[in-house]
Amino acid sequence: MILNTYTILFLFTAAVTGVLALLLAFFSFRIFYASSRGLAPEERTDLENRSYLLLYIATVILWVKLLSWPLFYFTLHSYVPYIHGAMCIFGVTQARLYSGSTAQIIKPAVFFLAGAWLLLSGFDRRAETSPLFRRIILFLGVLSLVVLADSVHDFMCLTSFDVTSDVSCCTTFFDLPDRATASLSVSLIGHNYEKYLLPLYYLSNIMMIAFLTGARLKFVSAKNQDCSVMLLLISGAMLSLVNAAVTVIALFEVIAPVVMELPYHRCIYCMWQYAPGTVLMTGSFVLGTFSAGWALLIYLLGRHEETSGRLSVWLMNLYLSAIACLGASLVMAIIYMIIKRGHS
Repeated sequence: MILNTYTILFLFTAAVTGVLALLLAFFSFRIFYASSRGLAPEERTDLENRSYLLLYIATVILWVKLLSWPLFYFTLHSYVPYIHGAMCIFGVTQARLYSGSTAQIIKPAVFFLAGAWLLLSGFDRRAETSPLFRRIILFLGVLSLVVLADSVHDFMCLTSFDVTSDVSCCTTFFDLPDRATASLSVSLIGHNYEKYLLPLYYLSNIMMIAFLTGARLKFVSAKNQDCSVMLLLISGAMLSLVNAAVTVIALFEVIAPVVMELPYHRCIYCMWQYAPGTVLMTGSFVLGTFSAGWALLIYLLGRHEETSGRLSVWLMNLYLSAIACLGASLVMAIIYMIIKRGHS
């Protein structure tokens, strides 16, 4: 185990959020069960009033969890000097006795679900009678279990480093001819994929932004119960996944080598070290991609007679956020490519 300021802060955060998540799960399911029985209006109001503290604690915990994802990578980055052979975050991960590849799944999942719950909770608070109360409580109970699993994972991950061993860093993984991103690019585009991948990245993101813009205009005229709204939201979420796949491949195969001015090195973690501004570029892209998914979840879970007047406004705002974030990420990528290629 490597003990430094980042480790102490991260493990303290994981311990507090883990314990509170366990309590949140218990009380959330208990309140959901109580609310499922036939309650008089006065009893329902009393139950909701007693749940405000629970929802407030949940809001604080989930905001902390949102911030813990980037903190996780900062913590791993702080371990680079302690691991023999490590040059970046990827090398650090090779020194774990515990295989922590699940972090690449559970961290984004917690971020996405926590963001969705916070949005849904904020949406419900603006209504007069909290019509989404039971949905929010059930969602919180399930999410609390995921947060608990993430906190346990954090302890398993950060306490399993072996600083006595030498590791092979990213060059032995990302720069091999049969690396995953290269094999996938060859199968989809052909052996000359590097010539087409960057234009495909630009085209994919521009088309995604254009779709979001058109869909946002459609939300103005469409009714919330209109099937076309559901179709647009599902299409937006699916297209965002496709665009994410194209972008991730382009980041590794084309953008990272150009930004680092190392033509044969394709590690996104090293890119973040060489050009810290690319962290903002990547984060902007993640937020833009998730915003399309959040809009779909808000629509699925937020439909109610009392919320119908505001639902389209929230969908428009989420799509505007997606447009702004994806656009900012694309502009930053273009600027980096122009500057770095101008130097070469």
